[in-house]
Amino acid sequence: MNARLFPWVAMALIVLVLAVRSALSTNVASVPAGATGQEISGGGPEVRLGPVDVRELHDDGSWNRLDASGAVYAYASRTVTAGDVTIFLGEGAPFAGTTVRARRATWDLDGKTIRLPEGCRVERKGGWTGELSTATLDLAGSVLRVPGPARIEGPGVSVQGKSLAWEWVEGKITMESPRSLLPPGERLRRKG
Repeated sequence: MNARLFPWVAMALIVLVLAVRSALSTNVASVPAGATGQEISGGGPEVRLGPVDVRELHDDGSWNRLDASGAVYAYASRTVTAGDVTIFLGEGAPFAGTTVRARRATWDLDGKTIRLPEGCRVERKGGWTGELSTATLDLAGSVLRVPGPARIEGPGVSVQGKSLAWEWVEGKITMESPRSLLPPGERLRRKG
């Protein structure tokens, strides 16, 4: 063997060994620095991300945005699974101003839904907030659905119930078995 080729042959062997070794080890995955926990996408090829900012752009110039401390993008299912999530709904549109915060979320990019399996907190400009159990954001229909318990508070009112539908574009909230509570300082007074 020619002495000048020896370093090139050695380098090729090192690359071959590393390629075979990485192809055989399937149970090791790198986690980005700063990730607070391991997100799981459900199998198949995936991309693990550190802090993320995912945006869904609309033809009218509005967009929905998901910020998270760590996420996994699954190629096969076209989903983003994330932790420590903040979702901004309808930014750039007249109905902007709804923010959703959750510990975990899964954004189905094809189905245009975001599942919030551990519940969430919703804030809407104008002083409206909500503490919600397991929920689903239907981005195509602009509605937040909560099949279980939910509590909504707004200026001078607090409502608890179940099976919530919060249509953030129309500003409409519906719920089954609602119970309302007016705080003592906000009670309606008769005029005259």
